[in-house]
Amino acid sequence: MGAGTVLTLGIDQLRAAARLKPGGLRVAHLSDMHVKPEAQNGEGYAKALGSLKQLDPAPDFIITGGDHVMDTLDCTPQRAAVQWDLYQKILERNTKLKVYPVLGNHDVFGWSRKDPLPEDTPGYGKAMALDRLGLNQGYYAFDAGGWKFIVLDNIARRGGGYYGELDAEQTEWLKAELQANKDKPVVVFSHIPIASLCAFFFYYGGGKTPKEFWKIGDNLMHRDAKPLIALLGQHNVKLCVSGHIHLLDHVKYMDVDFICDGAVSGNWWSGPFQECAEGYGVLDFCPDGTFEHRYVTYGWKAGS
Repeated sequence: MGAGTVLTLGIDQLRAAARLKPGGLRVAHLSDMHVKPEAQNGEGYAKALGSLKQLDPAPDFIITGGDHVMDTLDCTPQRAAVQWDLYQKILERNTKLKVYPVLGNHDVFGWSRKDPLPEDTPGYGKAMALDRLGLNQGYYAFDAGGWKFIVLDNIARRGGGYYGELDAEQTEWLKAELQANKDKPVVVFSHIPIASLCAFFFYYGGGKTPKEFWKIGDNLMHRDAKPLIALLGQHNVKLCVSGHIHLLDHVKYMDVDFICDGAVSGNWWSGPFQECAEGYGVLDFCPDGTFEHRYVTYGWKAGS
């Protein structure tokens, strides 16, 4: 197992790939499911979950990387409930694996409505998603397989939109978690990438080129990436994993690996997004701080 490799495989290819080292841990990272009734009533997400049963060895648990539902930023409470009800039903019916969720921007309720709701509306902001995902707050940490897992909530609000950043309280919590972790390798999960190359191609797919300069908004990559990466680099952080862009890349910067996984929904359930087919990440972790990443295409076809 190397320091970190990104491979795109089908299910059969992954089953034939190298087995875990002794003491290894396998994690499935399913991001950007964007579940809604209009996308064949969630059948794509059900198929992705079902494909986990074909992996050998099976994942020890799932991390869902955010954007569990199509969108609740701009919808009615009733429409938000329909999406979350469907998401929960599919999850409960198709896996018994433990799930650790990451909060995504489209999971947030009401921020982008043109007719703003009162902020004391039940479920407003992140409250609905936290309740549906069984979380007390959007950031937390746990230990597994000899690693420290840190889950961040980097969905910050700006007016009726969002951008990638940690608030002061979460930043202090992160510093304390990293400082307290003396020996274990660390992996950090977030929805918006902390560092990413494919974020530049989100708006420049299909042969498009920028008129003057390559530009990227802080809704696609962490606004304060440099100081955050500097903080991570001071500790035993080996890997940061994200979603959000629906594209796949692997960047190494300041001795930290950054992997952005593609989307379970691909192009929001209308086929692949640019060059990236519908899929999810499979991460194998070893207690010695090495890992291997593979991106699995689970065979979903739009309209199938």
